[in-house]
Parts: sequence; C-alpha cells; structure tokens
Amino acid sequence: MVRGGVTVASVKQFYSAECERNYGYLWVWESFRAGHGDYDVSIGIYSYSQDEIVGKRSWTNSNDQEYWSKGTDTVAECTAAIGSLRAAGDPLPNQAVSSKRC
Repeated sequence: MVRGGVTVASVKQFYSAECERNYGYLWVWESFRAGHGDYDVSIGIYSYSQDEIVGKRSWTNSNDQEYWSKGTDTVAECTAAIGSLRAAGDPLPNQAVSSKRC
C-alpha cells in the first residue's frame, strides 16, 4: 500500500489448512508507524464470485502493526485480500489488494 509515493503497509491473503479458511492480513510498516499517531485500518477478503468483501474487520484510532480479518469460507472461490489505512488528517484511506487466488 502506497501513500504519497511511499510504501506504508502490505496486504496479503493466507489460507489456513487447519481451519479451511482464507484470512486477510495487513502489516503496517515501522517507517510509517514511527512518523504517525493513530490511524484507521480495515482488512477483509474480496470474493470475486460474490462481488463483496467478506470477513472484514475494522479498527479506528489504532497504532498496532498487524491486523487479521475474520476467517472466511471462500476456499473454493477466487479471492483476494483487500485492506485500507487512513492516517489522521487524511480525508480518504489508501487501499491495496493482494494478488487474486483461485
């Protein structure tokens, strides 16, 4: 995820064989965290067949480094993780999506 030409976070999708679920994961880079206070974050799984974001979780006024979506029952679908991060003072969030997995 890029903000003002600088990478501030990474978005990935993980599959848990044990749970048979997909998870979205967002990692906020330390270089961003060091220079900013609280920020708003969301992470979920985009289902191409359902055309919606599932398992989405959101945090307001957070300053943690890693965030996980809820597990989703989308293993048989084409999916991608989608995340957003809005720094304090920014009117809109920056977004990123992982690669599509089928």
